Amino acid sequence: MRPLLNTALFIVFTLVGTIMAVSSFLWDRSGDTVLRMAQVWARLVLRATGVKLTVRFEAPLDPSRPYVFMANHISSADIWVLFHAVPFPIRMIAKKQLGSIPLFGWAMRVGRFIFIDRQNPVAARRSIDEAARRIKAGHSVIIFPEGTRSRDGAVGPFKKGGVHLAAASGAEIVPVAIAGTREIMPRGSLLMRPGVVSVSFGKPIVSQGLADDERRALLERVRAQVIHMQASARDSVDAGAGDRPPSPASARA
Repeated sequence: MRPLLNTALFIVFTLVGTIMAVSSFLWDRSGDTVLRMAQVWARLVLRATGVKLTVRFEAPLDPSRPYVFMANHISSADIWVLFHAVPFPIRMIAKKQLGSIPLFGWAMRVGRFIFIDRQNPVAARRSIDEAARRIKAGHSVIIFPEGTRSRDGAVGPFKKGGVHLAAASGAEIVPVAIAGTREIMPRGSLLMRPGVVSVSFGKPIVSQGLADDERRALLERVRAQVIHMQASARDSVDAGAGDRPPSPASARA
């Protein structure tokens, strides 16, 4: 019953939050109100569903500077985990299809999130250029460089858009590793379970002034760091889960 109750609470919070977010367009065209609402929404969802979140920073982040956060992607729950874990407002770079979802997608558009059409290279490049302009204006963004959620929890190959975005905008890259969200909401599931989630933020990495071969090397460096941090985050999740009763999934296993 707990997963069903958690899912019901998530739906209620999301409906109320997205309606308020869409309505904010009437008085705030900047989208900043949506970002603040997203942080509150994420906090409520995690608390109501019994998710324990641990966050670790390898270096302090400057809230007055924009960053390009590059994170692994293992669950739909990654979205509200990151909204809560990042200590200042952020915008997501998301696939175009999300912007068409009633209410949720509309709220993202009001929040001036950036959508990418991966089937259209020209349109995708325009989206990256627009994102670079936003970052230069002081907006931090999150991108999932794998392009889709992992099926087995392992970190897949990174697409180059995130590094190009950082280089074009002059922003530093922050590697981000997430562990535990796959257990609370597996890919393809609509049910949410209580559990432990860990998020680790690496040291910011300078990306400006690099040649093409150096950008490729940087992309692999960021991916390697995410993999390394995810292993440590996984240890934190396992340690925290040891203090909790087994989930239905682990009990069946």
